[in-house]
Amino acid sequence: MSISDKTKRIIVVGFEGVQLLDLAGPSDVFSVANVFVPDAYEVNFVGTQSDVAATSGLKLGLNRLPRITMSDTILVPGGPAKAVRAAMNDQVLMKWLRRSAENAGRVASVCSGAFVLAELGLLDGKRAVTHWSATKQLAKERANARIEEEAIFVEDGKIWTSAGVTTGIDMALALVARDLGDAVALRVARSLVVHLMRSGNQSQFSEPLSLQLTAGPDLSKLIPWLENRIDQPTSVQDMASKVGLSERQFHRKCVAQFALTPAKLLLELRLDRARHLLRDPDARISTLHTKCGFESAAALSKAFKKQFAVSPKAYRTHWVSR
Repeated sequence: MSISDKTKRIIVVGFEGVQLLDLAGPSDVFSVANVFVPDAYEVNFVGTQSDVAATSGLKLGLNRLPRITMSDTILVPGGPAKAVRAAMNDQVLMKWLRRSAENAGRVASVCSGAFVLAELGLLDGKRAVTHWSATKQLAKERANARIEEEAIFVEDGKIWTSAGVTTGIDMALALVARDLGDAVALRVARSLVVHLMRSGNQSQFSEPLSLQLTAGPDLSKLIPWLENRIDQPTSVQDMASKVGLSERQFHRKCVAQFALTPAKLLLELRLDRARHLLRDPDARISTLHTKCGFESAAALSKAFKKQFAVSPKAYRTHWVSR
């Protein structure tokens, strides 16, 4: 394969104050893919300045803005709001992006880079995502876009958006899978010690952590208590008694604070425990349900696949190197 005819260019846009991991994470995915499929990608860092400083202070050298073709993918990383707004006020950059987006085969953003695409009108009528802390702001600024609050990345036509930071790696792996096949993408993931190629519809949140963050003082002890007895039978009455409420009061507060019924809350925690246990290569899938509070392996498998879009066995395959 020669760089001139089959190599796909990844055009990564840099600017002052760019989030380093938003830029470097996806770029390394494409670079490592070249180890397994030589010359599959050429990663080119570009901008209107010859060098910029990332959020970490690391200085980055940038090339000139190139002419874009259909074989190119433009990737716009994010950064702090001030840095992204400054990039959006760079008329030379925005003019180039607007023209180049029409010619590119794909246009992708990481984290708050979605605001740049939104400013260009590229998200109008599209499904898109950004970091969970900014989804409401993006939806407010771009009412014509359909902003998803939990997805880790979204593909809509040639526009790809990701939730930010490490999810840019997930999106890049999906792009590699699209270009070179799942087997190559999996080898890249393993090389980078990214243990799972996550599908885009998976949640941005760690379940126990996100639940604890939303718990009020009256339910603050509930999540740790459930975590410590996740393998035991637990009824709604047990949970209500733990927090000193009637079942009716508990159900109402549970829905209000977690947006989950008590039964769904417990299920989410059990599935999260199963997900973590599957990462242990010595844990037997056939008996895993007993450690997570499920009645049978079949019940665990059904609930797991519904939640994570993969079976426990497939999840294990991606987590444990063979």
